[in-house]
Amino acid sequence: MLSRLRSFLSLDSTEIEVNRARYNALSKQVPLMYGILSINVIGLSVTHFGSDAPILMTMILPVAMVAFMLARTVKYISTDNNSMSDEEIVRSLRTTLNLVVPIGALFGVWGILFLPYGDAGQNAQAIFFNAVSVSACAFCLAHLRQAAILVLVTVTPLTCVVLILEGSLAYTSLALNLVLVSVVLSYILINIERDFVQMINQKTEQREHQKKLQALYEENHRLANTDSLTSLPNRRQFLSKIDDLVDQCGKEKSSFVVALLDLDGFKAINDVFGHPAGDAVLIETSARLTSVLEGRDVTVARLAGDEFGLLMRRPGSDEEVIWLARKACEALREPFSFDEGTANLSATIGLARFPDSAETRSHLFDRADYALYFAKQHQKSEPVFFSQDHERLVFETSALEHALRHADLETEMSVEFQPSLDLKAGHTCGLEALARWYSPTLGHVRPDRFIDIAENTGVIGRLTEVLFRKAIREACLWPDHLTLSFNLSAVSLNTPRAVTRLLSMAEQFGFPFNRLIFEITESAVLKDFESALEVLEEIKAAGARIAIDDFGTGFSSLAYVHRLPIDALKVDRSFVRDLPQSEKSTNVLRSILDLCENMSLNCVVEGVETQEQFDLISDLGASQIQGYYYSKPLSAGDAHMVLQIEFESIMLHRAAS
Repeated sequence: MLSRLRSFLSLDSTEIEVNRARYNALSKQVPLMYGILSINVIGLSVTHFGSDAPILMTMILPVAMVAFMLARTVKYISTDNNSMSDEEIVRSLRTTLNLVVPIGALFGVWGILFLPYGDAGQNAQAIFFNAVSVSACAFCLAHLRQAAILVLVTVTPLTCVVLILEGSLAYTSLALNLVLVSVVLSYILINIERDFVQMINQKTEQREHQKKLQALYEENHRLANTDSLTSLPNRRQFLSKIDDLVDQCGKEKSSFVVALLDLDGFKAINDVFGHPAGDAVLIETSARLTSVLEGRDVTVARLAGDEFGLLMRRPGSDEEVIWLARKACEALREPFSFDEGTANLSATIGLARFPDSAETRSHLFDRADYALYFAKQHQKSEPVFFSQDHERLVFETSALEHALRHADLETEMSVEFQPSLDLKAGHTCGLEALARWYSPTLGHVRPDRFIDIAENTGVIGRLTEVLFRKAIREACLWPDHLTLSFNLSAVSLNTPRAVTRLLSMAEQFGFPFNRLIFEITESAVLKDFESALEVLEEIKAAGARIAIDDFGTGFSSLAYVHRLPIDALKVDRSFVRDLPQSEKSTNVLRSILDLCENMSLNCVVEGVETQEQFDLISDLGASQIQGYYYSKPLSAGDAHMVLQIEFESIMLHRAAS
């Protein structure tokens, strides 16, 4: 029993939120309680002043009691609840509990001691003082049930005992009524406090739940706006920041710069060394960029794959921006190390300034992307600002796209043929088909322009079939020893059944597969190595041949060359252009020729234009050449005529011998 009583009267310090709520409630209600008691004390003392009651009861004790209550009231009112610690809250509540019994007993005894003095009305007031005071105090202390119950069990029994001892039936009846009211009041107070605690706990749980939901929302928001590999902002967050800056800088009439950075040669890392190596390179790239740009108010983001975005908020002049962009590029030229080995990469950056380049986020991003594309085509590993010249090229490209989308490919597209010379046999061994476009609105359009646009706009598949059909139709008229070389785009290498349709077309025309050579570029293969390998194996299985075009300008790694079912390498013209003046170009060409001999591959040297180049290439032991020195590209009719004359000459030579 004693333990249960002790448990009932104890205050659990672990109920932090409940105790703080109790104190907050008491800080509002205790001053009211002391206000009611003060009025009652003053009223009781005033009505008995001048009676037989001693001055201690009518003057001294009331003044002391009112002073005490005033001090406690000031303490509650002046205390900032929010600044109090949990320990201070518990300590204050325990102080309240400790004061209840002595203060309650003092007030109860003081009030009941007035019964022997005064008339019946004054006695009634004394009884009323105790009854009302105890009820008011209990209700004001309702949120601290221990204090409320202690008030009742301290004052009520004392008052009832005195009333019963008076021997009056009315007083006895009043005492019994007071006991009954106190019991009911205790039950009500216990329920009030229980509901109060339950409500606080529910609110606490709701707050905790809200905190968890908020934390979950913030985490989801972070994940939705953060790249999981590098922990940098992702494309979504990067574009959102551009939107914010467009609004801010538009109002302030200031500028900022969007920069798009792309790693040169990254695709080969994934294909040759695997995706873990590629991930390691991307993580190291993010670390280097963050380090170089630290403290410069630049946001670094990973947008997709090996593409990163830089947002320069206070960019300064174009020269300062270029200088900073070059520093970023220089940091990425350092070798990358990973478990599988090392790799040397570089980076290209496209830049666009708000509002000079564009005034909207989408246009600004597109301008930076175009500057990046232009840089990769013309100034790889260098930062390039979007300029008015680029603006003109954008409009030209749009015009080309529109014209190509609406072109009558059958009538507007044609094919020219450039012969290759077999140096040992001394005559043409094959011809390469070259695409030509004459637009009724734009005139002649360079192949390097419309082929790229065809790939970007999705027209390349239909264009390839039209050109291949025209080339095959002409090749069927050639002598049987001549081959037809046809260039495949990256799209054809990665589009299911695209090459199957070309092979089927050749079969319909009756053109032998062994006279068909498909030319591919290193960059096209590396866009999706595994998919390209499947297509090349299909070509080999059909009996056609495969040549790598522009060899030496891409990744040029034996790690993938030896895995491809190729028959020939075509050396890029850049090695031939400086051949007479550059020993390095000579050594590179010699190495490629040795490579072809060791791998039993045919080697075609492109771009031969002068006698001097021809002599040097012949001395190095090349077997085939192609270029203006031997023949410029020929129309279908001219090619047929030249080949017919050459064929008749070969036949006469053979007949004479």
